[in-house]
Amino acid sequence: MGDIRKDHDGVHLDYSVTERQNFDLAVFGLLQLVQQAQRDHPDEPRHLHLVIEGHRLPNGDFDHDAFELQSKFLMEFLMEYLTRATIPSCEVRNPKPQKNVVPPLNIFQRDEPGR
Repeated sequence: MGDIRKDHDGVHLDYSVTERQNFDLAVFGLLQLVQQAQRDHPDEPRHLHLVIEGHRLPNGDFDHDAFELQSKFLMEFLMEYLTRATIPSCEVRNPKPQKNVVPPLNIFQRDEPGR
C-alpha cells in the first residue's frame, strides 16, 4: 500500500487506499508512511502521491471516507508534514516549510469514533 523512494528533489511517498480500507486504516497507513520516511530520510522534502481505488458513489463523487481523508485529514493535518501532495483531484503545495517532528499514530481521531 505504501512505498518510499528518494530522488534529487526529496522523498516520494506513494500510497494507495484500497477499496477495502476505511478512513481509520488509511490514516494509520499514511501516518506510518510519513514516520518511516522521516526515520529513513530525516528532514528531506516529502512528496505524497495518493491514489484512491474505489470509494466512489454512483454519481462518481468520492464516498464519505475518501472525501474526509482528502479534505480533512490530508489538507487540515497531514499537509504540515509534507512539502507537496498529489491527490486524485489536485496537486497541493505546502506554503510553509514542512514540519519534521511527525506525531505518533494515535494523535488523530475522527469526530465520530467508531465510524
